Amino acid sequence: MRAGFITMSWGWRAMQVRIRLSREGLKRDVKRMADEALTDYRDEIIEDMNVLVPVSGGASLNGGGGSLRRSAFTGSDKRARDGALTVRWNTPYAHYQHQGLVMRGTPGNRTYGPERLSYTSATARARWTDQAERLYGKRWEKDIQKLMGRR
Repeated sequence: MRAGFITMSWGWRAMQVRIRLSREGLKRDVKRMADEALTDYRDEIIEDMNVLVPVSGGASLNGGGGSLRRSAFTGSDKRARDGALTVRWNTPYAHYQHQGLVMRGTPGNRTYGPERLSYTSATARARWTDQAERLYGKRWEKDIQKLMGRR
């Protein structure tokens, strides 16, 4: 990368300053800022997705239990790395709920579908991650870019 020149003057005196920018250093700084911004925004993403996650049984939360929703906060990556943050719903039934398929069998011998689940929550959806990205993806992108700009 070529050096850039900045001319500064104070009244009667001017001086020229040469600035050298390292392309690798800039890439590293941008990646670090992106990881920090994504990490800071993690809980917002989980909360947005969890609106679409089905709930049932247990303590009251949106008309039912919330262990599947809570599992995203404990099962997901705590920090972004290399521009990626994995959100995980960590319960034995998370996969079949996400796929929207009725589960049968035991933990060692399960089958799914072809019957579809019907959800009691008005906001719950199968494949909630895809739906959340369609609904909130642009906002997430803008908000994360704003967070990066503040660094």
